[in-house]
Amino acid sequence: MSIFQLLVAEIRFRWVNFAVSAIAISLASALFATAPAILQSYARDTESRMETIQASTEERLEKLDKATRRIMRDLGVNLRIVHKDTNMGALYTEFVAPDFPETYVDELANAPSIETIVHLVATLQERIVWNDRKIFIVGMKPVITNSQKNEEKKHMVKPVAPGEVVVGHELGIGRKVGEQLDIKGEQFTIAKIMPEYGELRDVQLLVDLDAAQKILDKEGRINQIMALNCKCKGDRISVVRRELEDVLPETKVTEHKTRAEARELQRDKVEASAKEELAAFEANRNVTERWLAVLMSILAPGIVVSAAVIVGLLAWLNVRDRQHEIGVLRAIGKRSSQLAALLLLRLALTGFVGGLLGVAVCMLFLFAAPAFLNESLQIGQTLVQPSAGLVLLTIVFAPFVSLLAGYLPVLLALKREPAAALME
Repeated sequence: MSIFQLLVAEIRFRWVNFAVSAIAISLASALFATAPAILQSYARDTESRMETIQASTEERLEKLDKATRRIMRDLGVNLRIVHKDTNMGALYTEFVAPDFPETYVDELANAPSIETIVHLVATLQERIVWNDRKIFIVGMKPVITNSQKNEEKKHMVKPVAPGEVVVGHELGIGRKVGEQLDIKGEQFTIAKIMPEYGELRDVQLLVDLDAAQKILDKEGRINQIMALNCKCKGDRISVVRRELEDVLPETKVTEHKTRAEARELQRDKVEASAKEELAAFEANRNVTERWLAVLMSILAPGIVVSAAVIVGLLAWLNVRDRQHEIGVLRAIGKRSSQLAALLLLRLALTGFVGGLLGVAVCMLFLFAAPAFLNESLQIGQTLVQPSAGLVLLTIVFAPFVSLLAGYLPVLLALKREPAAALME
């Protein structure tokens, strides 16, 4: 009888031993092939989710930043540029400021060295008597800077159309939009009546700069350049002053500190909120990945060792129960190498079958149980892809483990004398 015939007869006669050994190897093989696939798929899925969340967060941050800019815009400009001879005490109490050429605002807007000042508003403001009450006539003209032109940003201040006037709340009581208004002999149409602010804006008439210059007889003159500084942090005003000195040395600048800080703090808060959200997701991902890695690093070797022990014990039981057969076969002339080939071939076949079963279980688990993976590990079915190289390694590795586990029992069985086996 050939070695192959003996092997088939052996498996048929002791099929329970063979099946248990194959199942033990298959479980170890299944875990060996499945664990890295799950870890890699989880990493890919998490990375994809991270990109999605980051894109969503950035989009939300952009929307929130736009909303913040609108809110901050409503706070108004936060820089006031005046002539260097302006007495700030007189400006704050008497609202008096020396005028200077309107061309200053164009020089400022076109200066390439200006990076922190945007949304310029050329302004001519003066207190006058109108309808027997003291009011402010304010002429303004929004001016786009070169940096804004490059970024295609609209000016935050809406200009007043020629021939129209925006009326403060107190001055608009009893009046309505569309009504004609006479300001020192010049006729204007009320374009808007402002809501109540509880400040000087309630007693001002806002018109186009050219109209204000005509009313006040100050053609080509302004006395303030209002602007926005929103591109630097910390000591903002020092940066602005350094830039301004090179372009308009005949002027000086002051900052509305409360508005500037509110703008900065709000944007910082939005940015910090987005970073915290991304950091929380990243931390959760790292914890889950570490937990899976630790679990697999403990579970996988444990099952492989357990399978090897089971196969070794079953191999030992097999050769123990076959001592008489081995003795008879050696007595009739079968060489030790032939018997070793028979026993080791059985172990290799056990490992090969177990490896194939393990790979089949791995495929079944990964592709037939998407609901479990999605609910328990948050992994999508399409992302769980076992490595072809790992599958091949599993099929090759399984017979090796089986041979390694059964080698010692086989070696001990072949070292026994045939006469001792026959005597029993």
